[in-house]
Amino acid sequence: MFFPYKVFDNFLEELDLQELSSIKLKDVNDTEKLVYHNRIFKNGHIESSCLKKEVIIRLHNNYHSKALELLKFFAPKKINLYEYSDFHIVIAGKNHSFPIHTDTPNKLLSGVIYLNPLINNGTKIYSKNKKKFFNIEWKKNRALFFARSDNTFHSYSSNGKSNRVTLIYNLMTTDIKGVCRVEKKFFLYLYLLFKMKLKNFILKFLNF
Repeated sequence: MFFPYKVFDNFLEELDLQELSSIKLKDVNDTEKLVYHNRIFKNGHIESSCLKKEVIIRLHNNYHSKALELLKFFAPKKINLYEYSDFHIVIAGKNHSFPIHTDTPNKLLSGVIYLNPLINNGTKIYSKNKKKFFNIEWKKNRALFFARSDNTFHSYSSNGKSNRVTLIYNLMTTDIKGVCRVEKKFFLYLYLLFKMKLKNFILKFLNF
C-alpha cells in the first residue's frame, strides 16, 4: 500500500510558471544537483537566492492557503507547528539520481512542482516495504504533495538526456519536539534522524 499523496496538474498560475521556468541557473555537471534556497517566514522575513523578494511574496500569497489545506488534509495536528515556507529551485544534472528516502522531520508538507524541461523523469513513491513503487510521471507544471512520515519512501532521477528543474514547495518547522508529539515518536529518535539526514546531505554535497 502506498502512502497518501495528491497530484495537481497546472498547479502554478501562468505568470508564476513562466517566471520560474525562465530563471537563469548555473549549469551543473551530469551527476550534480544544485539547490537555490528561498524562504519566507510567518513574521515576513525573507531569505532569497535566485528569486526576487516580490516573487517569493507573490508565490506565498498565491499558494499558501492551498498548502495549508493540504497539510490539514494529510496531518491536521501539524498545522500549528508551521513556521516558514520553502520555495527552493533545484536543478539536477541529466544523470543525477537521488536514492529511496523519507524526508526530514522538519518538513510538515513536502511538495515538488515540475518546471523544466517538457520531458523528464518524475517521482517514484514506494510501498512501506519498498518492494513496489508507483511513478508520478513528469509533466510540466504538475505538482506532487504529501506529509512526511517514516513510511513516505520516494526517489527521483533525471532521464539521462536533460537536466531536471523543479520547484520544491515545503511547509516547515523547527519544532522537532512538536513533531514527535504528533507522530508519537521519541524526541531522540527524530532528532537523530534529522541530524543524520542532514549530515549525509552535507557529506554528499562536499563529495566525501
